[in-house]
Amino acid sequence: MVQVDLRLVKACVMGGGEITELLRSYKLKDVRAIPAGLGLVELKQLLKGTDVVIGGYGYGEQREVARAASELGIPFITYPVITTILPDGISFDEIEFPDSRTQTTSPLLDLIARALQLVEMLRLFSGVGEPLFAPRALVLYPDAGSQDLRLKSVELRLKDVNGDGDDDVA
Repeated sequence: MVQVDLRLVKACVMGGGEITELLRSYKLKDVRAIPAGLGLVELKQLLKGTDVVIGGYGYGEQREVARAASELGIPFITYPVITTILPDGISFDEIEFPDSRTQTTSPLLDLIARALQLVEMLRLFSGVGEPLFAPRALVLYPDAGSQDLRLKSVELRLKDVNGDGDDDVA
């Protein structure tokens, strides 16, 4: 992977909040929030010239943004399950995202998931470490019966693209 000067990177973020401030602390060239409810045409206009898109909200809201990013050739980092979707790789719609226990009102889980997205973006542009390209992913969840958090590396299931009823698994 080629190392990129982060001061040249432009990022768009769904949901804004603390992830926006984290990204700005790395002196990215531009960090913009993606407001909810934009259609594909508006999203493509907003994302034009962006180097990376960082997901947020739920999977339904991410689907259209991931599609726009893919059509423009921009990597998309999902939330709350963390994986990077490349425009020429497995698409957002091909992945069966698990019901994530990080979709909660817990500010701690949200902050950690956002920090993991930042780490993934740094891997993508720094050349340090191996990015998690779909179907590889990280899932963050609370440990049942304790207050501990667990981070699990997983291979996400792919949807049945053959129409034969057998799920394709990566």
